[in-house]
Amino acid sequence: MSKPMLVTLPFVILLLDFWPLQRFSFSSTLNSQLSTVFEKWPFFLLAAASCVVTFLVQSQRNGDAVASLELIPLHYRLLNTVIAYGRYLLKTVWPVNLAVIYPLPDHLSWIYAAAATSTAALFIISWLVWRGCGKHPYLLVGWLWFLGTLVPVIGLVQVGSAALADRYTYVPLIGIFIAVTFGGCDLAKRFQIPRIVLAAAASMILAACVILTETQLRYWRDSESLFAHALAVTKNNHVAHVNLGVALEQKGESSRALEQYRAAEQLAPELYHIHSNLGGLLERMGQPAEALAEYREAVRRKPDLAFLHNNLGGEFAALGQFDEALKEFSAAARLDPNYSWPHVETAKVFFQQGRDTEAVDELRAALRIEPDNFQILATAAHYLAANENAAARDGQAALVLATKANLLTGGNQPLVFDVLGMAFAATGDFTNAQTCAQNALDLAAAAQMTNLEPLKTRLALYKNNRPWRESFLATNAPAKP
Repeated sequence: MSKPMLVTLPFVILLLDFWPLQRFSFSSTLNSQLSTVFEKWPFFLLAAASCVVTFLVQSQRNGDAVASLELIPLHYRLLNTVIAYGRYLLKTVWPVNLAVIYPLPDHLSWIYAAAATSTAALFIISWLVWRGCGKHPYLLVGWLWFLGTLVPVIGLVQVGSAALADRYTYVPLIGIFIAVTFGGCDLAKRFQIPRIVLAAAASMILAACVILTETQLRYWRDSESLFAHALAVTKNNHVAHVNLGVALEQKGESSRALEQYRAAEQLAPELYHIHSNLGGLLERMGQPAEALAEYREAVRRKPDLAFLHNNLGGEFAALGQFDEALKEFSAAARLDPNYSWPHVETAKVFFQQGRDTEAVDELRAALRIEPDNFQILATAAHYLAANENAAARDGQAALVLATKANLLTGGNQPLVFDVLGMAFAATGDFTNAQTCAQNALDLAAAAQMTNLEPLKTRLALYKNNRPWRESFLATNAPAKP
C-alpha cells in the first residue's frame, strides 16, 4: 500500500467486480452500476489524498523532482507514454538489456517512429481483446489492469529523468499474467493439450526466468556493477554516468570518477548537481580553480539552492578570496535560515581574518540552528579550546561542547576525542586530556587513518602538562605548541 501506483486500487477492484466476481456488468441497470462504484468511495478518497500528497512532496523536493512542462513538453510526454507501454510489453516477453535507469529518448526521429510502432501494437492488442472479451472477460480485465495501473507512473507527471522503470511493472503485469494464464488454460482445453505438455512448458518458462534472474543479479553486486551495466545497455544515460562516478569516487578512484562526471556534463550541462559533483571532486583532487568554475556554474544553473552558494563560498575561501566567500555564505544563509553551515563557514573566514569575536558569534548562531550536530559542536569546541588568541579562548565552554559531541557520537569518533582532549587541556585537566588523546590515536589507527602525527604531538604536549594552541589566521595557519 506504500506504492504510489496503488492509487489505482479502486479501479482494480471494479475490474474484479466485472470478472471474476460478476458483480458489475454493462447490461446491468444504471442504479446497480452506480451503487457498485459508490461503495468504493473510501478507496477513491484515500487515492485522491495520496495523489495530492505525493505530488506536493515530489514537487517540493529540491524544487525540481517533478519536471515542468517547459522542461519536458506535453507532446513529448505523450509520445514517451505510448513508447513506454510498448517497451514494457516487449521487455516482459523478451527480458534482456534490463537497466536500473532508462534515459528519456533524445532523438525526435526515433521517438516518432517508436511511438507509431507502439501505437499500432497497442491498437491491435486492444482490438483483439475487445473482440474476445465477450467469451473471455479475463482478457479485458487483464489488459485494462495493465494499462490502468501504469497510468500514475507512465510519465504524464514526469518525476526525474527516467523514461520508464522495470520496478513499475510489478503490479501492472499481474493483469498481463491473468490474461495469459487463463487464456492458456482455455486454449489447452480447446485443443485438448495433455497436462504433461503444459507442465513441461511451464517448467521451461520458469527455468528461463530463473536463469535470467541469476544473470541479472550479477549486476546488482554493487553500485559500480549496476551503473556500468546500465551504461552498457543504454545510450546517453547521464544519470548512470553520475551514479557510476559517485560509486568510483567512494572507492577512491578519482580519475575514473572524473571521467564519468565529465561524460554526464557533456550529455546534460543544464543540470546543476552534475556541476556540483564535479566541483566537489575537483576540490578534493587539489584543483581549486577548476572546482571554483564548476561551483559557479552550479550556482548559475540553480541560484536558489543554499548549499550551492555555501560550496562556492568554501572554494572562494580556500583560494583566499574572503570577500567573495562571505557574500556566498550570506546568500546561503538568506536563502535557508535553517541551514547552519553558512554560519560555520563564515566563522572560519572570520577567524582567518582575525575577527575572532564575530567568528564566535557565528558559531553560536550555527549551534542555535543545530544544537545536536556533533560536527558543529566539535568545530566550535576546537576553536574555543585551541585559539592562540586568549581573548577568544574559552576552555570551559569548549569542554561542554566537546563532551556533548562525544556523547552524541557514542565515543567512537577519533576527531571528536581529539577535540575533547584539547578542551580538557585548555581547562588544565591534563590527565583526562591524555586519555582522550590516546583514545583518539587508538581509534584513528583502528580506522586506518593516515597522518597520525598531529595526534601524537598533542599527546606528548599533554604529558608535559602543556595545552595545544594554534593560530587560525590565514597569514599564520600552521599549528604550533
